Amino acid sequence: MLRQVFGTTSFALSTLLAAFMSGLALGSYLCGRYADRLKRPLRTYGLLEGGIGLYAFVVPLALDVLPTVYDSFFDQFLNNFYLFSLLRFAAAFAILILPTTLMGATLPIVSQWVSRRERLFQGEIGMLYGINTFGACLGTLLAGFALLPNLGLSTTNTTFAFVNLGLCAIVVGTDYWFADAYDPDEEVEVVESEDDDLEEEFADVTGITETSDSIPDWMAYVVLAVFALTGAISMSYQVLWTRAYVIILGSSTYSFTLILTAFLVGLSGGSAIISPFVKRIRRPVFWLAVVQLGVAATATVAFFTLDRFPAWLYYYFRGEISSAASVYLYYFFLVGIVVLVPTLLQGMTFPLVVRAVVHDRGDSGEKVGNAYAFNTAGSIVGSFAAGFVLLVTLGLHRSMMAVIGLNLVVGFVVGLLELREHRSRRRIAGLAAATLVAGSAFALAPRIDRADLTRGMFRVYWARELFQSEESFEADDPEMLYYEDGFTATVTVEKRGDLRTLKANGKPEASDGGDMSTQILVGLLPYVVRSGFEDVAIGDEKSAMVGYGSGVTAGAALQWPLEHLEVIEIEPAMVEASTYFDHVNHEPLQDDRMEIIESDGRNYLEYTDQRYDVIVSEPSNPWIAGVSALFTVDHFEHVKAHLREDGIFAQWVQLYEMRPKNVRRIIATFTEVFPHVQAFTSNPKGSDVILIASKQPLPLPPEGYQRARDIESVRKELERGGLDDLYDLYGLAFMNEEKLHSFGEGARLNTDDNGLLEFSAPLGLINYKDGKEFFIDTYFEQPIYGDLRPYLEGWPDGPPWTPERVGRLGRATWRAGKPELAEAMLEDAGFETIESLPEPLARPFDPLEDIHLVRHARSLEIEKAALRTWPDLRSRYHKMLADTVDGDKHSQAIDYLHADRQPDEDGYSGERGLYYAFLLHEQEYYYDAKLQLERLEREGDDDLLESLPYRLLRGAVEFERQNYDESWSFYLEAGRALSTPKERDRGTDGGP
Repeated sequence: MLRQVFGTTSFALSTLLAAFMSGLALGSYLCGRYADRLKRPLRTYGLLEGGIGLYAFVVPLALDVLPTVYDSFFDQFLNNFYLFSLLRFAAAFAILILPTTLMGATLPIVSQWVSRRERLFQGEIGMLYGINTFGACLGTLLAGFALLPNLGLSTTNTTFAFVNLGLCAIVVGTDYWFADAYDPDEEVEVVESEDDDLEEEFADVTGITETSDSIPDWMAYVVLAVFALTGAISMSYQVLWTRAYVIILGSSTYSFTLILTAFLVGLSGGSAIISPFVKRIRRPVFWLAVVQLGVAATATVAFFTLDRFPAWLYYYFRGEISSAASVYLYYFFLVGIVVLVPTLLQGMTFPLVVRAVVHDRGDSGEKVGNAYAFNTAGSIVGSFAAGFVLLVTLGLHRSMMAVIGLNLVVGFVVGLLELREHRSRRRIAGLAAATLVAGSAFALAPRIDRADLTRGMFRVYWARELFQSEESFEADDPEMLYYEDGFTATVTVEKRGDLRTLKANGKPEASDGGDMSTQILVGLLPYVVRSGFEDVAIGDEKSAMVGYGSGVTAGAALQWPLEHLEVIEIEPAMVEASTYFDHVNHEPLQDDRMEIIESDGRNYLEYTDQRYDVIVSEPSNPWIAGVSALFTVDHFEHVKAHLREDGIFAQWVQLYEMRPKNVRRIIATFTEVFPHVQAFTSNPKGSDVILIASKQPLPLPPEGYQRARDIESVRKELERGGLDDLYDLYGLAFMNEEKLHSFGEGARLNTDDNGLLEFSAPLGLINYKDGKEFFIDTYFEQPIYGDLRPYLEGWPDGPPWTPERVGRLGRATWRAGKPELAEAMLEDAGFETIESLPEPLARPFDPLEDIHLVRHARSLEIEKAALRTWPDLRSRYHKMLADTVDGDKHSQAIDYLHADRQPDEDGYSGERGLYYAFLLHEQEYYYDAKLQLERLEREGDDDLLESLPYRLLRGAVEFERQNYDESWSFYLEAGRALSTPKERDRGTDGGP
């Protein structure tokens, strides 16, 4: 709830965490001082729980009011980062201080009640702490995996508010029962009796004592200071482990939930394990030192093996995956390997500290409260220092070394101080052994392999599809050009051959390869489409862009003569890494028209007073925790409010690794806010979709956005993005406005409250084929989809639709992989047949004639055409071709060629290679057929390359490989060859 107001930057989350934990520390300290004065501590505890529940009802109301206050200083203080952060902390503190103080007060008060009813109270208080932490673990699991995904924020909040009130009623009722059954004053009173002698004898036999040996006051303060330090160390470990694990497991909300759950399991388990034994410990300070040295040793061993975990994921995903639950259980197992033993030892710290400092039942509440307050204060420092000092100055590896080193020093110094008070050979030997083990592990710790750590194997697709064999996985060794542990993510730039890839937490965000068309078009298309409004001026646009990435999208937008571009980027390291893409991004950081704003994109667009002509949203994938907040009704409403009446909004949406219901949910949510929208893919039949929306119907002019194409820099950039002709954009239509609305009809909308996408989208990484197969079957394999004819101005009978424009539109549609739609367009316009073409044609490059030539070439049966137009009709390969076709023995023919002579990696030479390409095509081995045909092209035999079979095969194979531009070119060459009398007579049976 709070991040929707304050955003998801690291400083925003840090202020929320600090404010939350400050309340816990304040509550434990204040109530610890007064706990021993309470006559009915159990009733007080119940009332505290009731107060927390009542306040939970107030939180949504407070958050409804807060944006008004927040908005008043957002623009004024945004550029003064530290003052802005201070004001944000004050607002968070004001909201959280009351309930968190009540929460912090509960442990010392219950501890006081327990101590009055159990003379051997230290162990019971440690168990109480363990049970409380286990409850936190259970709450984390329930919230992350069950309640929030199924109930949403409001219902979950209301549910637990009632749980708190119910707890209040139960505890207060129980207190009245205890009050009638027992007299607390009598229980505290100590009476000498035979039972006391018996207890002393029992203590001698079992080693159990009511209290530990007393320690000097200065030592008690040292123990509390150490407890504060262990709190800082513990929180630092959690921050660093979390950063490492989200690189390994992915940044989904489930990953964070699993990591936190495992951490809490260890803490609660450690406290529970030691509690039954803590009563036997007379010198808890010594064991506190040993435990801390144990934490350091196990944390060292665990952390510096993390770079091996991606390989474990790879081998796991290569096997059979039974369900998403099994994957997350495996994730939990991997997390447990690292954090379980260190956190178990950390969990033992609290009972040992209580054992050391509490020697009087009467002041147990105060001492426990002070200890908890010190620990919580240390946790605040540790969480901030790890995320905002250590990580960004030292990096992940050195930060962990620093924390482990501090852990070692703390354990060793505490041990020395204890030995100063009570020296014995056994304790000296024990401390020396523990120090030797921990120090050796620390000294011998290897460096983490950064490339292995950031492999991104949490994507099942990579394990199953990207690496075809285990050998290819093992041999993968990219060059690491850039590595930075930033505030919010670990950012890397890898180089494999000539390909550069930008990653955040192991997840690829951009590249200078196959992603280029998407990066270019999502940044430039909204300006192009807006130019279709006849009354808008070009050149004075004010724009905003969410997400910077490699800078290619911003650089593409800056090819438009806009006035100002605000780029909102949450991670500064991403901007720094983008310089490794200067060879493809036009170096936008050098352009004075662009301003980088370090902020949360959603937060900024909600509270800024600016209105924009163009807004572009190209965030990371919505399965990443926090990113799904950029795909909610609430966020789209904020975007719409900051868009001018003739403004355009462009939103990137992925089809890959997304279940169809989630794509439907995104589109339904988008069209709920923006009724006028068109959807385009960045490549023919591609899986990157660009939604273009406006407050008014989008223009699709007959001239194809000629005003935009007349700008030289824009024309060149569009060509670099794959649009040689702006009619090519019409061909890339994925769904028109009507289809988008019908596709999303009935889907549950994604809102801030229900967070459906955040909890559902990560499952698409596991079932990665679902979306791809759905869209291939439902759209890309259909004869007609992405039909813009109902929205084309004046189509088809309007004067603007000249034969030349109809031909360009048909050609663009065919080259987008939609030949059936292209034919339907020709039919609409009355140019269905070659005879219907107007005279005279502007030969030889008239697009209307060209599309007819391509249609004719593609309509030929390759077998018949090959038989009639083989380069050498007297060769043995022509005879073999005839025998193959006659007997339908394509598979046997391949076996024969292989038996006679094994092909090279790219096939055979000469006519044998052409025959082999024909066989591979007929058997649908299109990839191998392409390799074979490309070999023939490299060999340069003109007789083969100019033959009709070669051109037809190349056109057919490129079409099946979805390389429609190349397919068009080869089919066109074949069609033009067929239009000559010689080839027409040879290649057809009197056809057109």
